[in-house]
Amino acid sequence: MHAWGIAIARAWTRGSARAALNAAPAAPVVLFIALFAPALARPAVAQNGSSQAPADIRAILEGTWHLVEWHVDGTVMRPPEMTGRWMVHDGVVMAIRHRDGPKSFESTAAWGEYRITATEWIYGYERSEDSTGPTAAESKMRVRITKPVPMLEWTIRREGGKLFLERPKSIRWEFDGPWFTLYGADGKVLRKYQKVSN
Repeated sequence: MHAWGIAIARAWTRGSARAALNAAPAAPVVLFIALFAPALARPAVAQNGSSQAPADIRAILEGTWHLVEWHVDGTVMRPPEMTGRWMVHDGVVMAIRHRDGPKSFESTAAWGEYRITATEWIYGYERSEDSTGPTAAESKMRVRITKPVPMLEWTIRREGGKLFLERPKSIRWEFDGPWFTLYGADGKVLRKYQKVSN
């Protein structure tokens, strides 16, 4: 393992996420793996619901996506201004995204559980770390650990070749081929992702 990889792992073991972030500011993907290795190593969550979901629905909802657009502060940010991943595998959901724009800074890492049935997408985060502020230097980190995991349900709806995840007064997903778009409760686009693996 590279020296910065060891530094990240040691910092995380000591419980200092900010120290882990400082250990490798230029290695977000490796940092993500280091932060969430415990989640990746956990036994898969029992998939009673997911095993009942049609295979075509699971094929759409499960996989790894990378963030291609982030709509914020009236602008559309794209790599390399921002970066992110959304991963749904074996009962574990993980999200990481980072942006450092002209008006604000935001960095998020979270993991939790999910289930899929024939009619619902159900998920929640067990741990999340969010840093926000005018700039990276002025940002403040908030860590949330919630057990039992607060699971929320979204209704699955099919319309032609598209699949939608909907919940009243909440975010909404729209899956269309290898893309999915996340909308806010106000109907405005928040982020857009492209699938990179199943």
